[in-house]
Amino acid sequence: MPLNLNRWRALSSSLFARMALILFAGLLASQLASIWLQWGERAAVVSQARGLNFSDRLVEAVRLLEAETPARRAAAASALQASDLRVTLISDDQVSANIPRGQIQATIGARLGSEREIRSAGGGMGGGMGMGGGGGMGHGSGMAQRGLRSFDVRLNDGQWVRIAAVQESDTPPALPTDLITNLLITLAIVSAVAMIAVRQATKPLQQLAQAADTLGRDLDAPPLAEAGPAETRRAAQAFNRMQARIKRLVDERARALAAVSHDLRTPLTRLRLRTELVGDEPLREQMAADLDSMAAMIDATLDYLRGLQDSEAVRKIDINALLQSLSADAAVLGKTISVAGIAQTPYRGRLSALRRALQNLIDNAIKYGHGAAIRIEDDAASLRLIVEDDGPGIAPAELARVTEPYYRPDASRSRETGGVGLGLSIVSDIALLHGGELLLANRACGGLCATLVLPRTVKA
Repeated sequence: MPLNLNRWRALSSSLFARMALILFAGLLASQLASIWLQWGERAAVVSQARGLNFSDRLVEAVRLLEAETPARRAAAASALQASDLRVTLISDDQVSANIPRGQIQATIGARLGSEREIRSAGGGMGGGMGMGGGGGMGHGSGMAQRGLRSFDVRLNDGQWVRIAAVQESDTPPALPTDLITNLLITLAIVSAVAMIAVRQATKPLQQLAQAADTLGRDLDAPPLAEAGPAETRRAAQAFNRMQARIKRLVDERARALAAVSHDLRTPLTRLRLRTELVGDEPLREQMAADLDSMAAMIDATLDYLRGLQDSEAVRKIDINALLQSLSADAAVLGKTISVAGIAQTPYRGRLSALRRALQNLIDNAIKYGHGAAIRIEDDAASLRLIVEDDGPGIAPAELARVTEPYYRPDASRSRETGGVGLGLSIVSDIALLHGGELLLANRACGGLCATLVLPRTVKA
């Protein structure tokens, strides 16, 4: 579960996820805006169509009534009755005084060919409608429960007629299912295309990051492919040039190390021989001690520099056998090393480098604590090799600095105990070479706890 959570956090913080989220949010907003605009346009069109339909019904009723003689209008009005339409002949004193709102009067006049006087009778069934009038109201009670639009219209011979029709709802109809489905399909297709485009755009960055990570462990890694857009090609070319320069510098340093190793050891050997010719024994011993110290410093420095440019091939290592071998070597020298735990599977790493790192940790534990206790903790994520001693430990303020080259924290770990301050630096560099780290902490019961963390999920 923690691994899945970490993977999700890494994915959500990636450039791909952020660009994809921005594009998806923009597409979703545009689709919602499109739906809203279509809804508004549809509502306006439907409202206009309903108004025209209502006007057409009024015009048709007026035409039919004006086509009849005054004596037959009552019968014609009765014939026009329907469940959603009521036509009633009214007298002058029943005519509403309200002027109709909107363009209903102009629309009806345009349809009839001449203006008609129209009054708005309100939204309900007025007192005149409740009376029989000329048209009767056999179904008036049913219509009274429904919203109505009612107008009083003056016919061309002066007769007033009240026409009431069911008022359709102002709520626009829902968008068709097909339209919504098409919009969703469009959103899905465009989102998929956008995801592919974002993936293609961010893939060179991922390749560059992987190449940089690989370069930190292997200078002989193949160069980046110089393909793709112009910007990607330029970045790949710059990276390849940087890799070539770094490799050239490291190779030159390796050659310099070989030369220095030879050139320094030769005069030291001559000095040793000449020291033996010194008659003053105390002086001879002091000179020999200085020469031994110089040789130790040279060996430690060359060993440290070799560790920084280790080009050893990666292979499967039996950590259990390696630790048993180191323990047996210490036993020959009369030192006690205990090993607890077991590595479940071989570890892919550099054997000589790991042996050097573990040997340095063991030597430190023996040197300052007169013994070493090694514990193995292994899981799917990492292999942890813990070396503990019962020595004086390190001041908490110095823990972060003791892995710096040539740094010596205090008198308890001074030159009198041997070394020049490069042992932990070498271990830290070897851990980084394998994508891991060296963790140092003081034990609660006294002594130092050094943990070499070697990840199993990162290719060395």
